[in-house]
Amino acid sequence: MNPRPALLALLLLTSACAPWSRVEPDSRHFAKRGDYTLEQPAGWVRRTADVNDLFLTRDGPALNTIVVTRQPHDRKLPRTQRETRADMLPIELAELALAEWRSHESTAQLDVLANAPVLLGGRPAARVHIRYLDEHGLPIERVMVACVDAKGRLALLYEAPAIVYFARDLPAFDALVASLRFVQPAP
Repeated sequence: MNPRPALLALLLLTSACAPWSRVEPDSRHFAKRGDYTLEQPAGWVRRTADVNDLFLTRDGPALNTIVVTRQPHDRKLPRTQRETRADMLPIELAELALAEWRSHESTAQLDVLANAPVLLGGRPAARVHIRYLDEHGLPIERVMVACVDAKGRLALLYEAPAIVYFARDLPAFDALVASLRFVQPAP
């Protein structure tokens, strides 16, 4: 029996299930059907099977991640069990995110570096920047830009070690945030 056809079939099947794909310069566009579009940073890799709308990393999830997620208002936040509303103010959304993070053991002692209203795709949003120490004492920084609308809450989050990685890749996150466009105007 010739093992080549079986090996070829196995290779084709495993390559079709690859969990990561590189974001090439000509394939940066990402669209969440009927909701929003954005441009992914070229050279990063995207996890293709993820519960989030988008999960990106440049050097590995422990070193830098960008996560984009859309959740309905009635899906409670995992730690605080609170819900969002379409009429929440950006400052309320920021306070809810901070409460959620503070209720987690790893980020309970976070420092808020910035908390400000911004626009996301032309809609009122919050931008929260925190720093905390991981279990090894390494300072980690996180930036979240989030808004609420009739569809639910939309959060874009960037996290990386404060040493080297955070500052180096923050412009890629900021460009992704700036590129976000909603498909439909705000209700």
